[in-house]
Parts: sequence; structure tokens; C-alpha cells
Amino acid sequence: MSRSRRLAFTLIELLVVIAIIAILMGLLLPAVQKVRDAAARAKCANNMKQIALACHNYHGVFERLPPPRGDIIFTDFGGVLGPEYATTYRGWMCEILPYMEQDNLYKVLKTVPWYTGFFANYDKGIPSYNCPSDSRLPTKPPAGDGNFTSYLGVTGNDTSFLTQYSGPSNGIFRVNDNDYRGVRITDITDGTSSTLMLGERPPAQDMYWGWWSVSDYDCLLSVYQLYSFYGGCVYPGVFRQGNINGPCNGDSNHFWSFHSQGANWALGDGSVRFMAYTAQPVTVPMGSRNGGEVVDGTNF
Repeated sequence: MSRSRRLAFTLIELLVVIAIIAILMGLLLPAVQKVRDAAARAKCANNMKQIALACHNYHGVFERLPPPRGDIIFTDFGGVLGPEYATTYRGWMCEILPYMEQDNLYKVLKTVPWYTGFFANYDKGIPSYNCPSDSRLPTKPPAGDGNFTSYLGVTGNDTSFLTQYSGPSNGIFRVNDNDYRGVRITDITDGTSSTLMLGERPPAQDMYWGWWSVSDYDCLLSVYQLYSFYGGCVYPGVFRQGNINGPCNGDSNHFWSFHSQGANWALGDGSVRFMAYTAQPVTVPMGSRNGGEVVDGTNF
């Protein structure tokens, strides 16, 4: 009785199959990565949309956008620090919490004394304040530190350090040394659809700047940034590709994102647009609310 021969791959056939699988994987992985990037970018845009709408809802109640800087007076700690100073606590992102479905946290942050109210709760994470493309977020901050935001209010495009730091700056989030209230929609004379309200910038590499509960350089930045709290920065800080492992403690002094080739921006009318880094020339004039700059809309 004859026995049929058992069929099997030859070595060459096996190598060809492995090569074909490798080629298919090489074609598939970039496609999967693109889908993931697109999903993260869409989720990020939705986050910014929620924040922009919360600012508009705040305006609907108080007839002004939220004040950029905080208002905590540090009398409990033997000193006085008011909103005329940069990096004050409980800034604009705290004020919009009731319109972000975070009313309970907002009430707690307003509780005095501050060390049992604000400082005992400013480490809470707000999911909508984190860009999903930043693999470091969400994360629990070190004890005593605040939690993080990927989104910052645009303070303007002022070309003077003193104006950027002491105010009044010319953006939608006007840092000011006399008037601590936010601006009115009618103050945006350049047009809400061509004025930047929010931009992306990851928290600094050491995670010490980029807290949603604090103001300047944490949740506020100029599109023409002239100062930093870290060394090694390139000035002015303008919209361009960043590197979290690079100088300036992760390129903290300018707007950028972990998305491919660009970042999301929210405009004064509440709309959100993705802009490539090649659109950088238009982001500077779009930073002011009343500069009268002419912006070419075909560039973004």
C-alpha cells in the first residue's frame, strides 16, 4: 500500500510568507497610527470646544469672559498677594468649572481657609483639560502640586515683556494690573471668528508648570511669548513644533502639541480649528483682540 507524501513549506516558501506578512504589517501600522492620531485630535478638539463654550456661558451670566488671573489673597500665610501679580492661584479655568459639570469642585475651591479648600483640592484632575495625545496625562501630581492642563488662554501678541507680565495685554485673556475682570465679547473688535481664544501647550517636562488652577505660564500664554520660568528658551515663543525632551523644559514657552504637524486652536466664536505649524505667521496677528490686523483666512 503506497503512502502519500506529507506536504510542507520549504524554507524558501516560509521566508517568502514571513516577508509578505512583514510588508503587510508595515503597511498596516502607519494606517492604525493615523486612525489613532485622528481620534485623539478629534477628542482634543471636543475638549477645547467644551472649554470655549464654558467661557461663553460664563459670559452669558456675568456679561464678561472669566478673569484670567486668580484672586486668592494670601493673608492666611502672613503675606498679601493679589491678582495684580502673575502666577496667582485660582485663575480662569477655576471660574468656568460650574459650566464644565464641575460645580461641586468649584464650591470646594472657594471654601476658606484656602489650605483646607483650594490647596486641598487643586490636585484634582479634570479630564476635559487634558489632551489625549499626551501619554503622560492623566496623572496624579506630586504631593502639594496642582493638576494639569494642555490648554491655555491666549493673552495676546504684545511685543513688550512688561505688557505681557503686568498688562494690560491685548488678547482675549487680558492680563491687567488694574481691571481684574474679563473682557466683553464686544471688546473683540478684530472679530471673534479671527481671534484666538485657546491654544495647546503640554505641561512642562518637569510637570511644575501647566497647572489648571494657576494663571500665567500655567494656563495663560502669549502667541509671542517673551519670558519663561526656565532657561534655554528661544524667543519669541511662537507657534512651532515642540519637543518635550528639548530645551526650555520641554518647549514650555510656546504653543505646540503632541499631534502630528500642528495643533488645535479655539477661536473667540467658540469654533475649533486644527492648524498646521506652517500657519504660524497668521497665529501672531490672530492673537490680539483689537489690533486691526488683516488675517488671510486661506492660511488656516
